[in-house]
Amino acid sequence: MRKFIRDRLSIVIPTFNEENNITLLVDDIIELMVNKDYEIFIVDDGSTDSTVKNIFENHSNNKNIKVIQRECDRGLLQSIKFALQSITGEYFVVMDGDRQHSPNDINSLVENLQEYDLSIGVRDLKNLTQVSSIRAFLSKLFNKIIKIVLSVKISDPLTGFFAGKASLLNSKFFLLSNSGFKVLLDLIFSNKKEKIKVCEKKISFGVREDGQSKLGSQVIFSFVTQLLSYTFNGLISSKFIGFCIIGGFGFFIHFSILLFLLNAITLPFFISHMIATIFGATFNFFINNYLNFYNSRINSIKKTLQSLLKYYLINLPGLLTSVGAASFVYNMLNTNPLLASLIGVLIDTVFKYIVSRTWIWKTN
Repeated sequence: MRKFIRDRLSIVIPTFNEENNITLLVDDIIELMVNKDYEIFIVDDGSTDSTVKNIFENHSNNKNIKVIQRECDRGLLQSIKFALQSITGEYFVVMDGDRQHSPNDINSLVENLQEYDLSIGVRDLKNLTQVSSIRAFLSKLFNKIIKIVLSVKISDPLTGFFAGKASLLNSKFFLLSNSGFKVLLDLIFSNKKEKIKVCEKKISFGVREDGQSKLGSQVIFSFVTQLLSYTFNGLISSKFIGFCIIGGFGFFIHFSILLFLLNAITLPFFISHMIATIFGATFNFFINNYLNFYNSRINSIKKTLQSLLKYYLINLPGLLTSVGAASFVYNMLNTNPLLASLIGVLIDTVFKYIVSRTWIWKTN
């Protein structure tokens, strides 16, 4: 059973390139925590600016502040979970490091934890003028979808500002292999059977004064795969679901090229399937690099080309198996090229995922 120190508050702040925000935020929190037992975990997700340097220069003598620098398996959800495994407080708070969440709301969220298990900071979604109209629309849309998928009545489950009891941090929560979007969703999902008591508190949501929002097409894709993972009771990784979704589009490209080569150019099935497989694999590589493995994305042209060649080489056994199986089915069992090619592609899919996760997008 998890051990904790009674009445201690553990505050977790994930950061990525927040050099002009984090010091001011920590200063405000320290001022509010006078005469209280607290600890602050700043978990940095590989910032390329002076975020960590600024923390060390300004707060190196404060033993209540702990900095975690992550270089592997990066991502917002993974970083927060990593920090939550290290906290010692009976209660915890998770908040953003961009100063859009006000430290003044911390006490308001925590004060209800004597009666409730989880206290969620709720933004005014009807007047969400602090963000772009597109982000405001997506927040409202995502909230409606989450209420259906998780069967919970929460006004703003996409808020990144919430407090809870350490007892909520069960093994299922940490074992969920989502890549995803919001750690609060995993927390609610992993405690669905416990019938936890949840309250909501209105919070101030400020305008981001410095830095850039992390919401983009990659995060939206991650959100979708995270919700789909819940429909499988969290047993299937959101990364693998994303890999399969992208693979589905790759299948379309594969079969389009296959039929073109077979019918328009009249190449033999073996050659047509091999060329189609290479084109499909190339498409999957670039889209996975952009959407599915964005936290460890390969950016430079040189490294991209090197990784693509490496991707071809280490996937060669799977490619040969795919081509061999498809050719066998086509020549010996069934002359339908689509069915034969589909069998070959399916055999190759799981192999590609394991290889990609282990060897291509593994270093960050």
